[in-house]
Amino acid sequence: MQLPKNGRNKIFLILFLVGTFLAIQAKAQGILLVDVTIPEGYQHLIPGDSVLVETQIILVGRDQMEPVIDVLIEYTIKDKNNNIVTKLSETKGGIVRIQTIKELHLPADLLPGIYTLTAKASYKNVSAETSSSFELFKNYAEPVLPLPTTTNNLLIAVIIAVVSLFFFSAYQFWRIKKLLP
Repeated sequence: MQLPKNGRNKIFLILFLVGTFLAIQAKAQGILLVDVTIPEGYQHLIPGDSVLVETQIILVGRDQMEPVIDVLIEYTIKDKNNNIVTKLSETKGGIVRIQTIKELHLPADLLPGIYTLTAKASYKNVSAETSSSFELFKNYAEPVLPLPTTTNNLLIAVIIAVVSLFFFSAYQFWRIKKLLP
């Protein structure tokens, strides 16, 4: 469908005005974009471990020339029933972007299962939050009997080779001794 030139101009004008309005709105009240990541090595843990959290907060609509603002960051770990396992908060300052890495200790009496870590950033009346999950396993039990390893297998092979060489040599000496008068 082809719009008349006047119609297209009106649509572009409306889109321009809406975009400008949204940009002014973002500048006036500020928007926080929050991203939380749990590195791969910390997604499968056992009770008593610590979980590492990488958080990035982008302050949309802020100019780099504006003063530093303080953002409250709240970390909450919840189980599958939404019970709070642990909670921590900190305040970080930034102009356009805030990056932080935090280590949260998990209690040793937690049950295995999926847990959710939520990071919430707040500045004045604006807040944003996001979450990521990790899994908790039982404590690894030590085996009763040691499992064969490559070193043990190599040691067994060497012992078998030495014993076989001994029997082969003994057989050869017995055969030679039998042939000699």
